[in-house]
Amino acid sequence: MSKRKTILLAVLGTLLLLILLAWRPWGLFLYHGDGKFSDELFFYPRYWVGFADIPLNEEGEHHFHFGGLPNEEMSLILYVKTDQANRGNENSLTHLPVTLEAKLTDGKGNVACHAIGRPADGSRDGIWVLMSGGETGYWHYQCNFVRVSSFTVYDLMIRVTDVGPQANRVVVTPTLRGGGIELP
Repeated sequence: MSKRKTILLAVLGTLLLLILLAWRPWGLFLYHGDGKFSDELFFYPRYWVGFADIPLNEEGEHHFHFGGLPNEEMSLILYVKTDQANRGNENSLTHLPVTLEAKLTDGKGNVACHAIGRPADGSRDGIWVLMSGGETGYWHYQCNFVRVSSFTVYDLMIRVTDVGPQANRVVVTPTLRGGGIELP
């Protein structure tokens, strides 16, 4: 093989490697901490970080530490486990007798988002709104489209309080998701 072809193949190989790294750097190199990171590449939302399950019928405080997220806007969603979403009716999930608090802070103590409230109908501030459709989960206005940075370490705190005596056993998976291009 000639020297010119060898150089051309090396340059093309290097370009291919750089393109692959540009598409998927977080899953390979940057993300670290609690939770499982997923990069969906071409789909919206592109990035997902799923954390350990939390029961909403038990009072408690849960912390998740992580860093190396992509520079994106991400939203916190508390996904209801599938079997519970199918077993329970939407009304019992909408009016779950519990207070939920979520706070995302960076390593310096700056608050990126702070949401507190009870599940209820509507999409006003101060409540956890039940998503319907493909997947069932709760979201809050204050932790929706929060800007995160690649080289920042975060603490996600989720606190469950004021659990009512009629609270059904509901387990949620806290998830940050965002990024990518939403196609029409």
